[in-house]
Amino acid sequence: MGLLGKLLLTAAVIFAALLYLRHRNQRSSLEVIPAPRVVNPDPKPTRQFIGWIAAGIVVFVILGSGIWLYAYWQDQQAVLYVRVIDAGSGQHTDYRAHRREIRDREFVSIEGVRVRLADTERLETTTIPPARN
Repeated sequence: MGLLGKLLLTAAVIFAALLYLRHRNQRSSLEVIPAPRVVNPDPKPTRQFIGWIAAGIVVFVILGSGIWLYAYWQDQQAVLYVRVIDAGSGQHTDYRAHRREIRDREFVSIEGVRVRLADTERLETTTIPPARN
């Protein structure tokens, strides 16, 4: 399940909980003996307060998710300096690649070069540019 699926599942659970609470409150209010009618009844402040709290929590969750998604996207856009080192000879080759393009034993450089590592090679990544020799 992807990130969007998790967010939709969370929203569905919150929505279902709100529907359940509304249904439970309506059913319990039908079973209670009705109170005498008042000409100018006061609005129920506790119910409004709970509604505002619930709405605030939903807004907070949506904003928090949006901020987290943006930070994750921005992190994946970061350009890393990649050094492929041959363990046998000690020779190295430097590349630049987006963080999202680096996998377990392969990556795609910014120039579009797909690099697959041999068993004798290792990969080093850094955000600091390599020193020019």
